[in-house]
Amino acid sequence: SFTFYSPFQLTNKDTGFCLVKINNKCNEIRWTTDDRLLVPLRKKCLGVQGKSVGSEINLYECDEKSDLQKWQCRNGTLLTLKDQELYVELTADTTAVLSKTVGPNNHLTISGTSSGACARTYRELFAIGGNAAGLPCMFPFQYQDQWYTDCTAVDSSEKSLWCAVETKYQSERWGNCPSTSKEGWTIHPTTGAYYQLNTQSALMWSQAEASCKQQGASLLSITDPHQQAYVTGKSGNKLWTGLILDPEHGWMWSNGRPFRYLKWDSGHPLPNPGHSCGIVDPAVQYSWQSLPCSKKLGYICYSKAAETLPAQGMTGFCSRPWISYNDHCFHLNRTQQTWSDAQKECHNERGELVSIRNVEDQSFVISQLGYESTDELWIGLNDRKTEGLFDWSDHSTVSFTSWEFGNPAASSDINDCVLIRGQNGNWADRVCEEKHGSICMKMSSSKPTGDEAQQDAGCKTGWIRHGSYCYFIGMQTKTFDEAKDVCKSSDSYLADVSNRVDNAFLVSQVGLRPEKYFWLGLSNRENIDQFVWTNRGSVTFTHWNAEMPGHSQGCVAMTTGYFAGLWDVLPCTNKQKYICKHLAEGAVLTPAPPSVVSPLCADNWNRIGLRNYCYKLFESSKKTWFEARDYCRAIGGDLLSIHSADENQILGYSMTPYITTDEPNNKNNVESCATMRTDKRRESGSWNDVHCETYLEWLCQIRAGKRIEPKIFHLTNYNETGDGWLEWNGAQYFLNRQTMAVEDARSFCQRNHADLVTIDSEAESVFLWKRQEFVMDVLLHYLSDFIVFSSWMDGSSVVFQRWDEDQPRFQRNDENCAVITPSMGFWHVYNCGYEHRSICKRNSAPPANATVAPTVPPKGGCPQNWKQFESKVRGHFLKKIVDLFYSTEQYKWMTKGKKNHFLIGFASYYYILYYSVSKECAVMTTDLTSGIGKWIRKSCNDTNGYVCLRNVDSSQPTPVDYVNVFNDSFKLVPQKMTWDAAKKNCERDGAQLANPRNQWSQNFVELLALQVKGAVWIGMNKLETGGYFRFIGGWRITETYWGRMEPSPHLPCVYVAEDGKWTTAECNRTEYSICMKTEDVAPTESSDFPGFCPENPETPRYTQRGDGWIPFKGYCYLTCTDEIEWPDASANCMKHGGKLASIEDPSEQEFIQNSIKQFQDSHTSFWIGLYRTHAGIWRWLDQAAVDYTNWYEGVEMRNSYGSIRASDGGWTTGSGYHDRGYICKTPKGEIIILFELNGQECVTHCTDS
Repeated sequence: SFTFYSPFQLTNKDTGFCLVKINNKCNEIRWTTDDRLLVPLRKKCLGVQGKSVGSEINLYECDEKSDLQKWQCRNGTLLTLKDQELYVELTADTTAVLSKTVGPNNHLTISGTSSGACARTYRELFAIGGNAAGLPCMFPFQYQDQWYTDCTAVDSSEKSLWCAVETKYQSERWGNCPSTSKEGWTIHPTTGAYYQLNTQSALMWSQAEASCKQQGASLLSITDPHQQAYVTGKSGNKLWTGLILDPEHGWMWSNGRPFRYLKWDSGHPLPNPGHSCGIVDPAVQYSWQSLPCSKKLGYICYSKAAETLPAQGMTGFCSRPWISYNDHCFHLNRTQQTWSDAQKECHNERGELVSIRNVEDQSFVISQLGYESTDELWIGLNDRKTEGLFDWSDHSTVSFTSWEFGNPAASSDINDCVLIRGQNGNWADRVCEEKHGSICMKMSSSKPTGDEAQQDAGCKTGWIRHGSYCYFIGMQTKTFDEAKDVCKSSDSYLADVSNRVDNAFLVSQVGLRPEKYFWLGLSNRENIDQFVWTNRGSVTFTHWNAEMPGHSQGCVAMTTGYFAGLWDVLPCTNKQKYICKHLAEGAVLTPAPPSVVSPLCADNWNRIGLRNYCYKLFESSKKTWFEARDYCRAIGGDLLSIHSADENQILGYSMTPYITTDEPNNKNNVESCATMRTDKRRESGSWNDVHCETYLEWLCQIRAGKRIEPKIFHLTNYNETGDGWLEWNGAQYFLNRQTMAVEDARSFCQRNHADLVTIDSEAESVFLWKRQEFVMDVLLHYLSDFIVFSSWMDGSSVVFQRWDEDQPRFQRNDENCAVITPSMGFWHVYNCGYEHRSICKRNSAPPANATVAPTVPPKGGCPQNWKQFESKVRGHFLKKIVDLFYSTEQYKWMTKGKKNHFLIGFASYYYILYYSVSKECAVMTTDLTSGIGKWIRKSCNDTNGYVCLRNVDSSQPTPVDYVNVFNDSFKLVPQKMTWDAAKKNCERDGAQLANPRNQWSQNFVELLALQVKGAVWIGMNKLETGGYFRFIGGWRITETYWGRMEPSPHLPCVYVAEDGKWTTAECNRTEYSICMKTEDVAPTESSDFPGFCPENPETPRYTQRGDGWIPFKGYCYLTCTDEIEWPDASANCMKHGGKLASIEDPSEQEFIQNSIKQFQDSHTSFWIGLYRTHAGIWRWLDQAAVDYTNWYEGVEMRNSYGSIRASDGGWTTGSGYHDRGYICKTPKGEIIILFELNGQECVTHCTDS
């Protein structure tokens, strides 16, 4: 299994005191999550009482959120409270306190070593599966009152190890611990390779890579179309692959497999700084795209049996000028020819253009054939047969590539042939008809030809010549000092390496050897901060392996095999083979050039020590590492490099580079760039590793005397209005950051008196592209006829176009809309349903809005025993119903008998259900089951109650009494007032603003609103009920009667409109109001939520850890990242045992928002159970009341389904054809054991529903 920690004992060498001693035994501690120190035996963490001198250090229950349990190292052996200058001091055995000063008792070392605590590291362990979304395991964690410091198999039916991702396991989030077992992985039917799709995870690229490595795998690499086809269709999500942008070689696979096949999406890879990692995107047929590595996405792990390294071949024989290496003969020919002509010439010599099969071949070619940095030489690699798939001309397997940065060209279909060039001999694809030199290769002869080239002149037998030096590969293993003595005895020294070519030569000699290491002459034994060669002091070239040299102190050896040529620091007492070196006989060293007066540095630049370079600190703005590098290169230099402690001091900083021995720590595997402290206070001049996307000041260096290219300043040529519109060249533009489909984006623009942008000139295109805060694709205003884009949506002609290469490209014949990309502002086509940011454009600011005069309510009353409605009175006459509101009025007064029918009559043909030929009449029901106020056909001979109608009597006063409706009584207040005034008015009457919490009371309130032909305030104001809608009397809302597009997210108070619909409004507007008195008491809400979450039917197994479901209060939630349409999501939730989630209050909103935030880089939003009826009313699928909303500002409300944004939790809408992830919800239930079958418990999961 993966080792993610290393325990140790911390002691003080001078006193022998132990930091953690229990029962007279010095206990082991280890680093764990969030910079804490865990004592595994006690399952507690090291902490202090406070951030003050003298605070005693003890063991506490672990809390990852406590700053009093977080530690860091300083100056090797000092341990401090994190971000504090408070040092751990051992005052006695097992007694420690915090001190402000440093003395002998502050130095703590790992027992048996001279290293401090940070020499041992902790690696985050990323959970697989479960419901943890790939988050790292939290150690220790508490589960069912037990503490666990490692993965456990408790309650796992398969006995597989799992962990929690939170200390207290309150939200029950867990995942399986990584294992090298490939059980459950997908197996490729022909190659036997293993694939693991982690679609429910959300990790940064480096975390995803670490997760795969923890399982003995790597992120996916794709080296041919068959692998690409196999991955296609496996997932509907964007997923990380092993694509990574290397500063020297450009795009490559992180597992070292050859980069020989290209499947980039149009416009990708993007040149944007930081877009250094690659994904497969199902939205573009699984083509590859580049993204910032800090995005959090799912990922694909890949594992295949390691390919056997080729054995080092026997040295054959070659006639001059051919050079022998590893069973082959090689010849460098500088005759300028096309690729085809060079290939023919090789054929004439019974050979082929060279195939470079591994790093050893590559090293041989650039170090032993006379290759020069100015050469450009054809090799056998080409994609002439299949565009985007590179093969060797001799049909040998492509197992190695070494591309130059920026190659192979992603979008070129003419650069079909490959050459080797430059100082490092990297590869570039070029047009095959260009003329260059070439390298040929053929099989060597097993017998001497008598005409071999003399390769080792000036060297003793057994020694190998390279340049002016002879090298000897030691045949026995020795310690570093023993090897040094052996070399010295033969008038040589342990080899130094001055440049890449020297290193490449050594790789060609030892890279294929079975031994793992060979000693070089480099070490830092005397000073951990400075490496020196045994034969000289200065180090001008290094080639470290990953995570080297770190804080290691020792001697340096060169690796072989897959990592051939890289350098590791090893204990000097290790026994390894070695490489000796001496000047060849007759060779002379090139004399140093005569000293000349060094040129001066430019103004405001300073010289770096004795080097012929100058540096400058730029602090007027901040940039990412990539942006800073590009800036330095643009002015003719590069980011600063420092090669000694002296140079560090010359810059004005006295500290050694890595003052804190926990740096560089590559925390969470995401810190890949270095910074220097320049604050002149604590640790000034020390270095730290940080995330490369961090914004900081920067230091450039440039060769002294070199002309500094002037920086181009872009002056603002536009104005910004108070409401955020940009004014440029007579038009106004608005950058809408919310992602929307075209229809929604255009509606958003039109609501603001604008339309989607039209672009009519190069200047306008550049203006919009240069708005740098707009780093994502934005929608244009194009309309397609499937063949050409002939017009803008507003009908205007197309007078300017800026299509990218291969655009417009109709891959699926549904790309009818266009976007402007951040890649130089070029345009791409997309399906109009895809969501992008957008730009609105208008010619001027809109006019002010007008207002409408209010309605005057009617006057008058009714005689005794009659009830008033508008200008009619109900009584002893058969009623005629003439419009819809009259049907509403009828059932308001039918509350005395619950299942009676009341006869009504018809006088017009406004409804379909009128008198029929069969002499049927209509009755109105008061039955709650069939629906209050519904009309039912009855025989006119049936007997029922009835309602009469007459005109209102203007001489009668308007009634002001309370009217009983079951246990409630209501009174209309005919004076208009604000909501607050209405509330106080009711309270003075011993009442409260009305709570229409059932059909009867809602119907009566609606009647009163109709009666006054205006709005009436009711008892809802979310400013008084925790930010969401509840009745102020303490009642939860169980039924809602919202109007179209209600409730508004920004309006807090609620009135019932004349049509009976609840409507939100500003509380300071004046309306009529309704007071209510009630005999009922509002129920209290429970704080106890027992029960378990269900098992996922798709992975049926029984543990008390619901598989994928996460509990919160009385419900369980399942986040599904597969992107499908809303109706399909609803059906899938039912398959899982739930429904699309409703969100009923702010706490539930916060829980769901936190659950999906980690997916914001891969998913814009997730479907929830909100849908809009044909009448425009929003409802929850599980029938919960819509009393809480969290609509995103400016959301388009015309679509039919609701979703929640992953970035900020705002609610948006979508159409039926939109594909999104989704969230399911189900009530908690009890797990009931039904019976035992063959000794196994059979269980079911029950809920109240």
